[in-house]
Amino acid sequence: MGPRPLVLTQGDPAGVGPELLLKAAAEGRLRPGDLVVAGRAFLDALAAGIADDWATRGRAAIEAQLLADFPAEGGQVEALRRGVDLVLAAEGRAQHRALVTAPIDKAVARAEGLHTPGHTEYLAERAGTEDFAMAMIGARLRLTLATIHLPLAEVPRRLDRAAIVRAGRLLADALRHDFGIERARVAVCGLNPHAGEGGLLGREDDEIIAPAIAELARLRPEVEFAGPLPADAAMALVAQRRFDGVVAMYHDQGLAPFKFVHFHDGVNMTLGLPFVRTSPDHGTAKDIAGSGRVDPTSFFEAIRLARGEAPTAA
Repeated sequence: MGPRPLVLTQGDPAGVGPELLLKAAAEGRLRPGDLVVAGRAFLDALAAGIADDWATRGRAAIEAQLLADFPAEGGQVEALRRGVDLVLAAEGRAQHRALVTAPIDKAVARAEGLHTPGHTEYLAERAGTEDFAMAMIGARLRLTLATIHLPLAEVPRRLDRAAIVRAGRLLADALRHDFGIERARVAVCGLNPHAGEGGLLGREDDEIIAPAIAELARLRPEVEFAGPLPADAAMALVAQRRFDGVVAMYHDQGLAPFKFVHFHDGVNMTLGLPFVRTSPDHGTAKDIAGSGRVDPTSFFEAIRLARGEAPTAA
């Protein structure tokens, strides 16, 4: 089976998503069979406003992939909805499409009617699954999050064994099926400094995380789960390739070190969906939108991963 065809959504039209689409088209990253959900008139104006030959070439090249019946110049939520419609409609085919989403503005999306905290939760809801996890993928770090978009003060109250088991299991399965690692080694972070220091710095590590690791070992005996490990040490060991992946307990515990290592080339991947979904690991970057200066590396890596190709950047 060859590379997967893609559906790509524009994200926030006031951000860099439309520019990323034009750059992908200009550099030949789009292929026959791909579909782009974006405002045609907006892309016209954007290409005309960027004084560079690549924008003109990209606008011409993207025309063949543009969804004919998506007339909206804005509408990041509508673009997302249409993109998910397309990939869900392709289920059951020999080679169904993968979804690549450009960044959205969460506050604007909420005003447009998005009732979930972000892309990940919306995609899981549309797919009808509670068995999902947010993963960050790079050549040196691969990680999942046990909790996703929560205020930090809520993390200890909302963290439970089931969430950790779900994140670890989905990561282990992705390492095997998406990255070809048959006997993966997975580090599991503690919640507290020094993984609780034997209870001196918190009981969650011993009472919640350790039993979750024991359950993961029973569910996936072919995988080595280590922990709970102090998060600072765990991230260093994974970056040194002592482990194949890591489970972080909350958003910034995982994303801060991930972005230190993979700021330009990291990919956001949603695990547990009936289709592949990836996104660049950055936001809308409205401060440079329309300037033509956006770095497309992360978006291009998201396209590669969605097609079924391994990360390239080291």
